[in-house]
Amino acid sequence: MELCMIHANDLQAYIRKNDAILVDLRSEEDYREYHIRGAIHIPAERLAEFMKHTDKNRTHIFYCRHGSISIQEGKKYARLGYRICSLAGGMDAFLRQTT
Repeated sequence: MELCMIHANDLQAYIRKNDAILVDLRSEEDYREYHIRGAIHIPAERLAEFMKHTDKNRTHIFYCRHGSISIQEGKKYARLGYRICSLAGGMDAFLRQTT
């Protein structure tokens, strides 16, 4: 499978349409400060354990601060057969879109 990219202004519609799981890969401090409503917090260093127990056929949308970690991790899991998308530009893009 290939990694798909989702733009911030399409995120909520994509989640609803695909019953996607939104995964925040940032630090605990960043997550507590602000996160996208409905996101679960799985820091990048704990992602492997989470992915072992999640539904491989369900779409997961990863995001981080700028988008680079979510792309890197997303490509890895997409190659393993998971349905993965990355939020283009990460939290930065999301915050720009909402203001």
